[in-house]
Amino acid sequence: MKNKKEQKIKIQPKNGKTTIAESPAPKINEQETEAKPTIKQVVMEAITANNIITNDELIAAVKEQFPKSAFKDTHAAWYRSQARKGLLTGSPIVIPAQRQPKSSN
Repeated sequence: MKNKKEQKIKIQPKNGKTTIAESPAPKINEQETEAKPTIKQVVMEAITANNIITNDELIAAVKEQFPKSAFKDTHAAWYRSQARKGLLTGSPIVIPAQRQPKSSN
């Protein structure tokens, strides 16, 4: 029978965690390193390019970059409000108010 030195048994720490040397190095994919724009960035680019952009146009711009996004008109209104206050860019952006046409009852 072999003694402990000869058995070469890999003993794991008592806490069950692997040590740094045992952890596999994460693979970096070149495609993942490219920065993908966020919804905020897409919205801000659209608003700064055209400050009279409609909610539908804003939604279309977001859906173009993020097809599975649940972005809707309430989100567009929130971003527009934050941009007016300067909370997104640091300086207020002049944006005309979007008015919904009144429905006749």
